[in-house]
Amino acid sequence: MMVILDIGSNDGSNGLAFAMLNPNINVYSFEPNPYLKKVILGNKRKIEKRFRIHLKNFFFIGEAVSNKDEKKIFYITKNDATSSLLKPRKKLHKYWTGNQDVSIKKIADWVKVKKKIKIKTIRLHDFCKEKKISKICYIHCDTQGNDLRVFEGLGFYRNLVQKGVLESIVNSKLSLYNNSTNLKKIKKKFKQWGYKIENVHEFHKRNPERNIYFSNSKILEKDNFIFPTEKNLRLLGRVLRGKTRLKDLIDIFFIGKKFNN
Repeated sequence: MMVILDIGSNDGSNGLAFAMLNPNINVYSFEPNPYLKKVILGNKRKIEKRFRIHLKNFFFIGEAVSNKDEKKIFYITKNDATSSLLKPRKKLHKYWTGNQDVSIKKIADWVKVKKKIKIKTIRLHDFCKEKKISKICYIHCDTQGNDLRVFEGLGFYRNLVQKGVLESIVNSKLSLYNNSTNLKKIKKKFKQWGYKIENVHEFHKRNPERNIYFSNSKILEKDNFIFPTEKNLRLLGRVLRGKTRLKDLIDIFFIGKKFNN
């Protein structure tokens, strides 16, 4: 079975976009924040209604992913996007707190802990074995500092990953979390695993975090799948907010028709 994995899916939009564009590939969306389950499944219903499709290839998994099966504290922060298995630092580097860029400065408030809950973490190796997964076309991983541990937990199934993206801080001194991984550690591990870093993308100017896009150099013949474009994601965002425009109707029609065919 071929799959796409969305780890730390937040509102589910990335996983839902992959599912919508790839009806023949199962998409598993992992999000441990119990308050986001309703959001993700609600967004799924909005997409199904607007595009007139049934996302039977999208599966929500309400568990956290790491490199061990254990019980851990999950830190729910003021902004759900910054919640993590890693404890946010009480005292952040002044780069965050004193930055002139308001969009960076406000992250210092986002990451403040609102609630702590106890959850169980799982390893992807066990999950993939149970589901009899034969190919992981793509991994979209955003677990707020814990991304490398997610890949460590894949074990043998790292060999079956075609490509993907994860997030990392460049300079550990600027990390928002205790025991967060960094770009240097990721490069070292990826070299051992045969992963080739294709792009280190600065997704927001002056933000010290980066999206790291990679491919598996051991897999020469890669299965085709449709990757959501910026245009696709903007359209999806408008659908979820109920803000579609007249010119969106053509794209909505053709995406829905292609899915149902």
